[in-house]
Amino acid sequence: MRGVAILVGLLALTTVARAEIQKGVPEEWPSKHELSVNLGYHLGFGGQVGDAAGMKLLGEYAYRFQRILWFDVQLNQVFGFGGVRGPCLQNPAALCYRGGWSTQVAAGVKIKIPTKIPLVVEIPLLLGIVGMYNRECGDNGVAVPVVRVGGSLKYFVRPRIGLGASVNFDAGPAFHDSTGCKGGGRYTDFYGAFDFVLGAEFIL
Repeated sequence: MRGVAILVGLLALTTVARAEIQKGVPEEWPSKHELSVNLGYHLGFGGQVGDAAGMKLLGEYAYRFQRILWFDVQLNQVFGFGGVRGPCLQNPAALCYRGGWSTQVAAGVKIKIPTKIPLVVEIPLLLGIVGMYNRECGDNGVAVPVVRVGGSLKYFVRPRIGLGASVNFDAGPAFHDSTGCKGGGRYTDFYGAFDFVLGAEFIL
């Protein structure tokens, strides 16, 4: 996964290096279709047991249906490596990372606001579902519905290639079916997360 993101980034930079970077003009998208790939860090918060923390790979497709409004779909994967979160739930004498991994699918609207230069402000407003797994002692679950909002800046070095950074926040109820934690059984929790990613956007 990381290799794919690096390869896409290198291809984007190679394409830019071969052509003059556009500047001084607003971005005018040459197509209604967009694909993006981003890589960064994800930090979960708010859970009773623990939330995922680690590398995040974010894939995105958007379709423009109005001058600044785009239908947006995201597929996001968190590869949790985390850190020491506290006493293990099965063995309190040891310390554990509890958060595990997570996969998110989200869809909604993205507002893309052009400026007087080829810098675009993007604001996603999405609803999604998050699957949580590989958590300590089988404390897996699902968060739904998850509200996902954020903001990003993309500089379109070419009419079809934008580079930039994004910050996003997720929040919603989480439902766990714990097989070994908290005495077993089902419980409801709060799911919250923050991520910061860097990436490339391609207008097809």
